[in-house]
Amino acid sequence: MDRNDVTWAGYWTAAITPFTADGALDEDALRSVIERSVSNGAHGICVNGSTGEWFSQTLDERRRVAEIAVATVAGRVPTVVGVTCSRADDAAALVEHAARTGATSVIASPPPLARPTTDELENYYREVFGAAPIPAWLYNFPQDNGHHVSVPELARLAEIPTVVAVKQSAPGMGEFIETIDAVGATLRVFGNMLNRVGFALIRGGFGGDGHFGSGMLLGADMPGFFEAAWQGDAVRAYAIVHRFEKLMAGLAGDRADGYNWAFGGMQPTLKAAMNILGESGGYPRKPKLPVEDPAALASIRRILQDVGLAPSPTAREAEVTEGKRSRAGPSFGSTRPDP
Repeated sequence: MDRNDVTWAGYWTAAITPFTADGALDEDALRSVIERSVSNGAHGICVNGSTGEWFSQTLDERRRVAEIAVATVAGRVPTVVGVTCSRADDAAALVEHAARTGATSVIASPPPLARPTTDELENYYREVFGAAPIPAWLYNFPQDNGHHVSVPELARLAEIPTVVAVKQSAPGMGEFIETIDAVGATLRVFGNMLNRVGFALIRGGFGGDGHFGSGMLLGADMPGFFEAAWQGDAVRAYAIVHRFEKLMAGLAGDRADGYNWAFGGMQPTLKAAMNILGESGGYPRKPKLPVEDPAALASIRRILQDVGLAPSPTAREAEVTEGKRSRAGPSFGSTRPDP
């Protein structure tokens, strides 16, 4: 397999995993999140990634999330299942399950905290991705995973038979461009492309296939950037970039780690914003903590309004804003349908 065996491109959303107030998986809210993403034009859906809080789920829960995602998407767009685990046996079992379930592909970062050598990393990926003949993604996210996969290592790992794509999430654009140059002829390369540089890479023909984003707060505009870029519509593409950069500047702030955001963890902040917009964000699961500070929630609301998003005031959201939310109450997803 190689990049020519798939047609993957555009904006792919890494979906959140909604939980209830008491920490249970909220299946109805998850279906709503995925359906909303597909309806807004996402070119692909990823579940059980970093945004999906795979690290706080049991293996059985991760299997259930994958099953719900595949059934909800129903083949309308590609479905990617995250299989990252510290133990290769566990990751391989998730690969087998994803293949049986009907997922389009699987994605894995290096085993967390293992700090593998190049030989160990290749052995890990060959064992995990060799569990089933399903297309696979390499995932480099050192600021989250704790292990940086170098571009030469990516080129070596690209030789694994089922690897057809890489999600390059190292900070900055330099390494993304190096990755395109090194493996773009054989792998689909996704990275931080929802920007002016991404537009130039697309229009100039240098390479770069898509962007994996955390959620879809801007709705159809996020895949719309790629639609505009493919058509050469710089005016529309740059307008979307402006909104996106303004949104992220507000939510992420100047946090240097590239993962936690201005008002708390990435996943809790994203869920808080979704809830304010009337979407089925639900709650994070420990160790992540919900954004509850009234001032922080008010700031998130203003940031959303500043980029033209309309908050959806509800009794539940009012309780959160006032700091009166009940820990034992039902989830956002089960009490508030998507508009």
